[in-house]
Amino acid sequence: MKHSIYVCVLFAFWCLVQADKPADYYNLLNIPRDATVQEIRKAFKNLALKMHPDKNKEDPEAEQKFIKIAKAYDVLKDPTTRKQYDLYGDEEFKNQKNKYHSYTYYRDHFGIYDDDPLITTLSKNDYEINVLDQSQVWFVNFYSPRCHHCHEMAPMWRKLATELEGIVRIAAVNCEEDYALCYQLSIDAYPSLLYYEKDSHLYDGEKYRGPKTLEALKNYVLSKVNVHIEEIDPDKWNQLKNKEWVIFFCSTVHAKCPDKGTIKEVAASLEGLLPVGIIRNIRLCEDILKNDKWYSTYSVVFWQIIDGTSKSHLIEYGDSKQILNQILNILPHPPSLDENQFQDLRTKLRLGTEKPWLICFYLGTARELDLELKRLPSIIPTINIGLIHCGKSSALCSALHITRYPTWAVVKDGGAFEIHQGRDVLHEIAAFARDSTKSTNLHALSPSDFDHIKDAGTPWYIDWYAPWCPPCKKLTPELRRASQHFEPDTVQFGMIDCTLHNSFCSKQGINSYPSMILYNNSVTRRFSGPPNEAEIVAFIQDVIKPVVVNIDDDSFGQLANKPVDELWIVNYFAPWCRACHLMELEYRNFAKSVTEFKEIIVAKVNCETYWEICNNQHITGYPTVRLYPMGSKGLSSVAIYNGERKAPAFKQWALSFIPSKVETLDEHKFIRAVIDETNLPLLVDFYAPWCVFCVHFEPQFRTVAQHLDGKVKSGKIDCESNRLFCGNQGVTAYPTVRLYLAPDKYFTLDQQDTKSIINQVTELLGSRENAHDEL
Repeated sequence: MKHSIYVCVLFAFWCLVQADKPADYYNLLNIPRDATVQEIRKAFKNLALKMHPDKNKEDPEAEQKFIKIAKAYDVLKDPTTRKQYDLYGDEEFKNQKNKYHSYTYYRDHFGIYDDDPLITTLSKNDYEINVLDQSQVWFVNFYSPRCHHCHEMAPMWRKLATELEGIVRIAAVNCEEDYALCYQLSIDAYPSLLYYEKDSHLYDGEKYRGPKTLEALKNYVLSKVNVHIEEIDPDKWNQLKNKEWVIFFCSTVHAKCPDKGTIKEVAASLEGLLPVGIIRNIRLCEDILKNDKWYSTYSVVFWQIIDGTSKSHLIEYGDSKQILNQILNILPHPPSLDENQFQDLRTKLRLGTEKPWLICFYLGTARELDLELKRLPSIIPTINIGLIHCGKSSALCSALHITRYPTWAVVKDGGAFEIHQGRDVLHEIAAFARDSTKSTNLHALSPSDFDHIKDAGTPWYIDWYAPWCPPCKKLTPELRRASQHFEPDTVQFGMIDCTLHNSFCSKQGINSYPSMILYNNSVTRRFSGPPNEAEIVAFIQDVIKPVVVNIDDDSFGQLANKPVDELWIVNYFAPWCRACHLMELEYRNFAKSVTEFKEIIVAKVNCETYWEICNNQHITGYPTVRLYPMGSKGLSSVAIYNGERKAPAFKQWALSFIPSKVETLDEHKFIRAVIDETNLPLLVDFYAPWCVFCVHFEPQFRTVAQHLDGKVKSGKIDCESNRLFCGNQGVTAYPTVRLYLAPDKYFTLDQQDTKSIINQVTELLGSRENAHDEL
């Protein structure tokens, strides 16, 4: 009896826990964790039409069930709240009050185009990423779901997307959901249509003001599309017949010659794949077709070259889609691969005996991918193209964490595997393949890979990301390019998808996307600068071979016993201090800029980890920058920095504490120096103390003098105090840098950065030596 009571109590407790357990928002909407915003909206609409309380009045819990899915939708549709949910779960949204619309709203007004595969629904979060495109033309419909004219236009807009598929990207923006974007673009009426040329800016969209009919809109787009159609005569044909062509026969006897619009649609669809030409010469038409019956029946030919031999394929008359489909059916299809073939090609790539592969993982039929798959070989000829059907090779797709279809991925030299995170559009896939194959040490990683590499000994730079996150999408090309600066035995790069491995990312303390961390054995360093190629490379180089010395309890003795011929600058900081983070990059750049000065040592102390050091030095605020000058031993003398926290200011301050290789000259000293040839060659900086550029240039000139010491002597003249003399010398701008090789021979240097001045002076000195040799 007691046992039964105990079991009942446990069961009741379990039921209570389960009832209080928050539901997974992705499961509620029945979507994958890497779903796009459009997929989220589509899933919610389908559920809304089935589960709305207005449709389930007999279910007393219908309203609570619907509120849960409405809450899941509100959180996941916005990247900011979605990121918070992915990282921290439901806790932050427990008290969120959710309202919902009537059933008729979801049926008639919610996302008119969400279900259409050919129309891209854009939002403020992804509008610029999509529309500001170097290779795509966009036509965007701004609408309100409550607008009667918008609903009337919807069937025609869908028809336009179908007819112009492959020519222009057709999109829509729901201004009720994205009012801020519509307001930003001055959309003041619905529907409003904006046309964006390739490589446009945000406000370059041309507002369409013509009739909103299918014919008018189609003619407008085709009038804007710029494609080349070759007019071929017999002379040209002799030069062109050795390559593949789609040829339209439009002589006077060809009654079935397609109209100009159809020819232009075909040419635009085949752009980058096959050139299109028109032949109007009757004899040339007869010559190519070589058959009177065909000549009178067919007006389109696909002229194909196979192993150097030409073959004519007769294309039946039809609209642009029908013509295009017939041509695509003739073109060879990429090979289909199974699991064994995939493992074999990866082995060959590890051995360096195979070209890289771009592989499309798909389900169902690959027909809808035909245009992309058949264009790709001509765009990326140095990369193999292949297909893997994930229904037939499910174990392989599962092992590679393929969760959506189609998924594009590259297998590179060395066997590294990387998944495309961008849009499934031709130019992005091709650009991904080109960039990815160059980045041979950038890998897609799983939790098991991560556990292995942490003990491998080689440093790894890992990007923790979510594929739906807009900043993550912008970062990926930068990370790919950054990886090309390093050999795999120096540092390797990895990417971990936190939508696939959510719990693992949480365990690793990932609290934002994207997060980039360098793992160097037991040491980890989180990247916090601007997420671009140059900053990532500088960060990694600094960690692997630091220019800033990290002071700890053991190394503090180096500073405490500093010799008199060294100058130390130390940044006392705390990792939680925002000002410290803002200064970090400038401080590192300053350290790099003074590497020429061997006597200067730039260091830092983490006051949270080594609080005793900071306490003993009476550090009361962060960041605190102190200088321990030359001429004093250890900590006996100190200067505290109170200037601007910028690299040039740090450098100017530091250099003011060391002897300069630059002599201060006046009119008389200059004349004596130039007359006395033992002082030549002489490099002179003419400056004014009130000149801002001169102030910034002064540390650079000292660096030049340090670098060229022994080759030239260096000096500077204050043209405010020696105004008449500088005027007599023809100096009219500051700073002016001149190299004097003789009393009456000088060169004015046209560059004012350290490296350029050093190169120019070295080149001029070399020219002088060559001239002496010739004499």
